[in-house]
Amino acid sequence: MNKPFLKAGYVGLLVIVMSIILVIIFPSKAPRMPDGFFTPIIAFEFIETKAEVFQLFATTDGTIRQTMVDAMDLGNQLDFIYMSLYSLFLLIFCVKCAQISSKKFYYMGAVIAVVVLSADALENIQLLGITANLETGDFKQYLAWLHLFTWIKWGGITVIFLVLFFWFIKGGIFSKVIASTGILSFASGVLAYLNRSVLNEIFGLTVAVMFIMMILYCFIYKYDTD
Repeated sequence: MNKPFLKAGYVGLLVIVMSIILVIIFPSKAPRMPDGFFTPIIAFEFIETKAEVFQLFATTDGTIRQTMVDAMDLGNQLDFIYMSLYSLFLLIFCVKCAQISSKKFYYMGAVIAVVVLSADALENIQLLGITANLETGDFKQYLAWLHLFTWIKWGGITVIFLVLFFWFIKGGIFSKVIASTGILSFASGVLAYLNRSVLNEIFGLTVAVMFIMMILYCFIYKYDTD
């Protein structure tokens, strides 16, 4: 008996550490956000208009909240480390599933993890581009690309969960709970895409819960090699 997902689990622990660091760094509150949002960074990632950007970062008299901008920028800069870690976690996990099961299907998840990493990096470039041009208001193009890359990233993550559904559903109770959470995450993502609202926050929460359970799974799953 061994634990084939341990390497992924160790990377997952780094993901958790970086998550905690980012929670501390990113602004925890904002005076005004689009309806349904209560997490500033989630609101920023799914923001759609110039008016919403200024609502998020500017006072009623048009003054830029520089402290909030600086915190958001620092968080997004450190996020390049975070995205590398969580993408590596997903890649290693999917590759290990393919190796254990001898089913190449799971390599699809590894490929998508690379796409997700690329999309997340491009998303952050758009976010940093928006904050860099707040004074001039010349960030329309950044907003257009932001919508595309944000959904490639979030959508890609949930597609990986769908791929892994076929792995988890064959396991025990905890494994089946993970499989069900992956489906819930995908479904909430579809609903959030169709109706931007508090559903986006719920979507983000289901993804976070999925990661936590997968990381825990890495340390408890045992595989009989005999």
